[in-house]
Amino acid sequence: MKQLLISFLLILELICFTTQATAIEKASFTIPEGEKLKFSVRWLGMEVGTAEVVVKGIEKIRGREAYHIAASARSNALIDLVYPVRDEHHSFIDKEHLYSLRHEKILKEGRYRADEVVDFDQENHTALHYSRKNKTKKQMLIAKNIQDELSSAYWFRRQGMKVGDAIHIPVSSDEKNWDFEVKILQQDRIEIKGLGTFDAFQVEPSPKFQGVFIHRGKIRGWMSIDDRRLPLMMKTKIPVLGTITVVLTGYEGWQ
Repeated sequence: MKQLLISFLLILELICFTTQATAIEKASFTIPEGEKLKFSVRWLGMEVGTAEVVVKGIEKIRGREAYHIAASARSNALIDLVYPVRDEHHSFIDKEHLYSLRHEKILKEGRYRADEVVDFDQENHTALHYSRKNKTKKQMLIAKNIQDELSSAYWFRRQGMKVGDAIHIPVSSDEKNWDFEVKILQQDRIEIKGLGTFDAFQVEPSPKFQGVFIHRGKIRGWMSIDDRRLPLMMKTKIPVLGTITVVLTGYEGWQ
């Protein structure tokens, strides 16, 4: 059950912007304070959990202004009987450079517990991992302009791209550096119940690390082609469990 809600945020915000399948030099998207995205996590046609991502505002991290992005996922009452999930992730994204300054995660998955903070020193290319649960610290080298698994999504929203492109993002996760690739496959038209019909890009993220909601299986995502760049839907097939679908059910912060 854990795999139902482990790393879907990796593609939850992987949104591109253009009105045609042509390259653009820079996206017009800026991180909107107050944006709130709500999702339903479904398996075999049943809702097994929900997720929410909120831009909470601007905070100071070591003297730098940073966007505070909060993501949460929880299983529903039925799943709680066998494997309750209550996960929180917090990313603090440098307002000027749009790279990660800090990533926090508080995980409650069945009997498993984790409470960790990673502070990224982008100037010296180091990261300090601290477990608030075990009181342990570990320092490691990081790549230039490193992202965490949540901040990478917001960085992606700023990039110019076209169908056929493959975007590479340096990501730090699980105390390692990773190359996160996202392929822009094609343009589709997709209907989301209660929200309408959208022109959308279909993308294929290829994470090699465990992120916020799903780790294994081939992933397909659909994202609106407009200034909002809404993450509309994601599907992934997981061995034994079958297909997991994550669908946007509501959004705030956009006119």
